[in-house]
Amino acid sequence: MNSCWADMYKAGAALHGQSVPGTGRVGKHCLYSSLCGLLLRRGIAAAEADLFLLAGSMNAEYEGELRPFGPGTFGNQLRRITASGGPAIRVEAWDPQDRDPYKLLKVLHNGYGTMLHVSSAALTYHQIYVINRARGHVIELHGLDEKSRTAHVSDSFLLDSSGQAFQYTGAARLDDILGGVLDYAWLALPPAALSPARMYQACARHIRDYLTGRSDEPRFRKGDAAYRAFIADFQLLTDMNDQEFRYHCGEIYYQLRIGTALTLADYLQDYALLHQDTLGAEARLIANGAAELYAGWHRLNLQIYKTGLQLGRHRVQTLISRANELADQQYRLLEQLLPLVEAAAQD
Repeated sequence: MNSCWADMYKAGAALHGQSVPGTGRVGKHCLYSSLCGLLLRRGIAAAEADLFLLAGSMNAEYEGELRPFGPGTFGNQLRRITASGGPAIRVEAWDPQDRDPYKLLKVLHNGYGTMLHVSSAALTYHQIYVINRARGHVIELHGLDEKSRTAHVSDSFLLDSSGQAFQYTGAARLDDILGGVLDYAWLALPPAALSPARMYQACARHIRDYLTGRSDEPRFRKGDAAYRAFIADFQLLTDMNDQEFRYHCGEIYYQLRIGTALTLADYLQDYALLHQDTLGAEARLIANGAAELYAGWHRLNLQIYKTGLQLGRHRVQTLISRANELADQQYRLLEQLLPLVEAAAQD
């Protein structure tokens, strides 16, 4: 074994099995929670809500025809964080045929923290991933040991069957992980504390994009325009057979719950409370409005899920009407937040 490889093995083995500061965290979204974990290990206490808004991930993307509705790809979200003044993050796609851990060992050795975007089917450390449909998920990678074929990971957004999130830090089977990696990312430079001015400027820009529906990718609608188009396409449910109807209601439920409406409302409340000293008294009103918005989306989403189980096609128009009301409420909250953030960016 050459010295470079030996050093990288030591780097992985040294972390394997150790208690790592900051691992006892349960997040609200796998990507932002994982990035918070990486930053925390470098002494930077970042809020998930700040990272979500830095990424402009309120600007959900939608192509139409009930195709996936969400905040964009793993790589694009991270690149937007860097472009908005966040930490320097490098992202690379993973060859699904590649089972050689060298590239991961290299970034573990040379980088400042590593994240994996994986198929949840590869996360065999918990039964919930094994029995459910495979979806993209983000975890932190702390180390790996080729000899024992183990990786040391943190998963701070592990949802059990009841929807309760909890955290796992421990061993994972390396061969399973390597077979499921989609992309990997790492902090390319030592992270620095986030600049408040840059954060407020980026937040204001992303909110404006949401309100105007601006998109730099022609095939996607974004922001408010994406929400409106996605909601309008609920009408397509009425012409589906029973199997398709149940499936798409379940997908709408999942997509509104993870990364879009519910995530946005949750982070919007956190953001307003976190920055209320700077944003002023109106921030408390926005936080209260976001809590109400979250409750509204949550109730609607449960109705969508129930409608799918019961094949309740007669409810579709009611669901569309209520979803548009919530989208109106969401628009108004972001419209109210914008001048507060713009003023903060000038201070």
